[in-house]
Amino acid sequence: MEHLFILGLIGIALALFACEIVRPDIVAIGVALSLLLTRAVSIQEGFSGFSNPAVITVLCMFILSSGLVRTGVADRLAGLITRMGGGHPALLTAAVMITVGTMSAFMNNIGAVAILLPTMFAIARKSDYPVARLLIPLSFGSLLGGLTTLIGTPPNLLCSMALEEAGFDSFRLFDFLPTGLAVMATGVLYMAWIGRFLIPVRKSAETLTQQYQLQDYLTELVVPENSPMAGKSLAESSFRKETGLSVLRIRRAAVPGRTILPSPATVLEPGDRLIVEGNLDHLIRGKEAGPLKIYAETKFDDKSLTGEDVELAEVGIAPRSALTGKSINQGHLHRRFNVLVLALRRRGQTLQKQFTSVPLAVGDMLLVQGAPEAINEMAHSPEFLVVNRLEHEARDARRAGLALGIMAVAIACAATGLLHISVAGMLGVLLMAVTGCVRVQDMYQDVEWRVIFLIACMMPLGIAMDDQHTGTARWLAENVVDWTGGYGPRVVMASLFLFTTLITEVMSNAAAAVLLAPIGVAIAVGLGLEPYPFLMAIAIGASTTFLTPIGHQANMLVYGVGNYRFSDFPRVGLLLNALIFTVAMVVVPIVWPFAPLPPR
Repeated sequence: MEHLFILGLIGIALALFACEIVRPDIVAIGVALSLLLTRAVSIQEGFSGFSNPAVITVLCMFILSSGLVRTGVADRLAGLITRMGGGHPALLTAAVMITVGTMSAFMNNIGAVAILLPTMFAIARKSDYPVARLLIPLSFGSLLGGLTTLIGTPPNLLCSMALEEAGFDSFRLFDFLPTGLAVMATGVLYMAWIGRFLIPVRKSAETLTQQYQLQDYLTELVVPENSPMAGKSLAESSFRKETGLSVLRIRRAAVPGRTILPSPATVLEPGDRLIVEGNLDHLIRGKEAGPLKIYAETKFDDKSLTGEDVELAEVGIAPRSALTGKSINQGHLHRRFNVLVLALRRRGQTLQKQFTSVPLAVGDMLLVQGAPEAINEMAHSPEFLVVNRLEHEARDARRAGLALGIMAVAIACAATGLLHISVAGMLGVLLMAVTGCVRVQDMYQDVEWRVIFLIACMMPLGIAMDDQHTGTARWLAENVVDWTGGYGPRVVMASLFLFTTLITEVMSNAAAAVLLAPIGVAIAVGLGLEPYPFLMAIAIGASTTFLTPIGHQANMLVYGVGNYRFSDFPRVGLLLNALIFTVAMVVVPIVWPFAPLPPR
């Protein structure tokens, strides 16, 4: 009966992860609460995930990654891409993947992708190469690079922790390097010579204004001399209420060349030309009767909507954004950042009418207009990814060397065994904060708390499955051994790899590792073998998420920015999955042989 309860809970969690009706971290909280309410685990065990060294290490890696980002270290690595790639598309693809893979080996995958996104657009413009053929390699490279070190991705840490909790030696920092490099090299060669040709290049507009189809949604109005609106502020004239329009910019006739980014207190003057956003049909019907005149000769493009005091920018909703699930109106973007949102694009479709009431999702793209300082504020906010703007401001790199040195110290302490990796991570965080590489108030913003809660709340499920509780892990392991054990350990390892890969396409790779790592250990013990090759296969399988854009947040980011379709990912990723599976099945047993359990 206990087995059925645990399996039922796992099934419900998997279904909710797959359909995305409920956020993954909320599903994980529900799993932990179910175990606590049914007393499948104790109170201490139910909340033990929050003190688990693996969770602490993941938390520290978010902050250490932020230090590399905020001090410009990651930007310098990004600058290597152009020099490495030259003008050849294959070399450029390889350079992108190697650079992001190197970054992902020591920092958060999503952070590495987010840092390099604006660079991809700049490289595409400079090399006249489609940006769509750079963004999928960028995402895939981040996932593959994370496989090369213990801290590269949460599944590696979680598999190592499962070994330690079962009484085995945990993986060391660079134990993943031999298998990770083999898999990484496979992915780079495939994407450089085959995969990039499978990425469709769809013709896109040349400017942001054209991409978001604003030409038919913007017009210019003139305030006549005798207009009742002259001498009144936008608020006093009830401009938006009366016309249903948003004023984006004002060209002041009294001062030629001057443009104003309006606020409710801006006073209208005779002769002002207002660039407005709204329904043209409504404007045309009121053309003769209204207090404003349509100036129809204006042709709107990026240049007409920008200037010395105002910019256009393409802004993505970041994975840890608090705006997820909220509309533009609910997020009060205009009040918080003093920008106007001109349009919303989701999965290639531009929304213009009533888009400000649409709940936002990760990967949604907003076209915003605002002063340079307002765009800078958005660029430094953890809620947004400014991926395309007129002028990208370089980061302050005064502490870049210091941040890089702190990261090197933390890695060295963990690699040499001088400190446990969680302690080394905490030391690195403290040094980053004390030296000012990361401001204390930014530390907590830079942590992806949804991932922390997801991992911590899924861990009690692994506890509930052990022999001291329901024994479900051993029960499943015995059944798997009965079904596949006769075919040899390689077939068992292949089965674990394939199952991990499949469920990771629809759920968090961290949750998959938490769920399957204890089962992998139990299966290995059931076969009388050391668990290392089986856990290594699970770790690799958990990062082989190339078939769907929802398998990993790095995929979700490029999915929205790159104007891809859902089918583009399996088209490119299916063969890559097959190649990595083949390579893993050959390399893992060579590096981690199927050794019998030592006598205990």
